[in-house]
Amino acid sequence: MKDGAARARGALAGAAAVFCLAAAAPDLERPRFERKIDVPQPGRVTVALDRDVYESARGDLGDLRIVDDQDRPVPYLLERVGEEAPTLQRPLMLNRGFVRGQSATATLDFGGPVLKRDLVLSLSGDSFRRRVVVEGKGAQDEAWVTLTDTAYVFAVPAASAGDPVARRYETVALPENNHRFLKVTVMKGPDETEEVEIRDVRAGTAPGRRPREVPLVPRMVRTEDPERHETVLVLDLGARHQPFRSLSLEVDDPRFFRGVTVEARADPPAPPVPGQPLPSWFALGECAIYRYEVGGRTLEGLRLELPGRQRTLRLRIHNRDDAPLAIRAVTAGVPVERLAFEAAVQGRYRLRYGAPALAAPAYDLPRTVGDTALWTANAAEGRLQPPVPIPPAAVRVPWTERYPALLWAGLVATVLILGLVTRRALRDAG
Repeated sequence: MKDGAARARGALAGAAAVFCLAAAAPDLERPRFERKIDVPQPGRVTVALDRDVYESARGDLGDLRIVDDQDRPVPYLLERVGEEAPTLQRPLMLNRGFVRGQSATATLDFGGPVLKRDLVLSLSGDSFRRRVVVEGKGAQDEAWVTLTDTAYVFAVPAASAGDPVARRYETVALPENNHRFLKVTVMKGPDETEEVEIRDVRAGTAPGRRPREVPLVPRMVRTEDPERHETVLVLDLGARHQPFRSLSLEVDDPRFFRGVTVEARADPPAPPVPGQPLPSWFALGECAIYRYEVGGRTLEGLRLELPGRQRTLRLRIHNRDDAPLAIRAVTAGVPVERLAFEAAVQGRYRLRYGAPALAAPAYDLPRTVGDTALWTANAAEGRLQPPVPIPPAAVRVPWTERYPALLWAGLVATVLILGLVTRRALRDAG
C-alpha cells in the first residue's frame, strides 16, 4: 500500500512539473508586435518586409502571421531569399592553350544550360595581377559573346610588415547566364616571366535568379589599425536579421588594389568554450577591390558578392605598406522579400510577429498556386503601418491557455482519482 501511495504522489508531482513548463511555454508562442496592413483593394496583395520586421521577427521568419479583423489566420506566400551558398560545379575543360608571352585560354562545357554567377579559377603563380576575359555561347555553331572583360584576379605573397599572410583572389564575378559553353582567357600580368597556366575552373551555380535589390546605406564607423596595416569599417545595417546580397564601396583614389576580409558579428554571441576567449566575429569571405587605367579605360571592381543576414559587419581592408584609401561610403544591396496573400475585404488585415517558439505555418497556398511569380504578377502593393506592441490579453489563444486554472483543476482531479483507484487496486490485491 505504501508503494501505491508513493506512485500516486510521484504521478501528481510529475504532472505538476510538466504543466508548470506547459504554462510558461505559451508566452514564447505569442507574437509581441502587430502592424496594420493598408490594403488598396480586395484581391491579391503583396507586402514588402522592412527593417522593423527583420529586427523583431525570428531569423527564419517562421513566426510571421497575417490575421483578419476576426483574428482568423490568413494563408500567405513568403518570397524569401535563401541563404544557401552557390554550388560549385566543375565543367569539362576543353581546348586549353596559350599565346606565348600573352595569355592562356580554356573552353568550358557544362553539358547544357546551367545558371552561373561566377567562376573560381586555379592558376599557376604566387604573385600576379591578371586580367580575365570570359565569353559565352549556348551552342557550338553560335558566335561568342563577351560576358566580362574588366575582371582581375590576384595572388599576393606574404609581406614581413604590411600583410604577413599570402592571399589569393581568383573568383571572377559574372552577369547571370545559362550558356552551355564559356571561354576563359587569362592575360599575363605586368613583369611576369613565367607562362600562365589555367589549372582548374569551377563555376558557382545557383538554383534561381538573383532577387531584386534595393540600396541600403548603413551607418559606418571607420578606424585605422596601424599595427596590422588595416583600415577597419564597421557597418550597422539597422536590424538583427537584415538580409543583404552585396556590398559596394565608393573610393576616390584613381588607382589601387586592396584585399578585403568581410566578417559578421555573432548575434547573439556563440556559447563560450572553456579555456578559449568568447568569439564575437566570424568570417564571411575574402574579396578584392581595385581600379586600374588600361588603354584609356578605367577597369574597376568595387562590389563584394557576399550574401548574409546580419546586423553588424566588419570590413578589414589590407593596406600592406600603402596609404589608406579615401573611402566615401559603403552601400549594401538588400533583396526585396515579400508576403503575398488573398485579401477579401479592403484594409482589415494585420501582420504579427515576434514569437520565439511559434512553429512555422504550413499552408496549402504554396503548393496550389503553381508559378508564384505569375500568381503575384498583378498583385496590388500593400503597406505596413508602424509596429505596435501587443498586450498578452489582446491575442486570442485556445481556451486551454485562456483558462489555465480550469485546466489545472481538471488535471489535478484526474491525477487524484487515478491515485485513489491505484491505491484501492493495491489494497484489494493485498
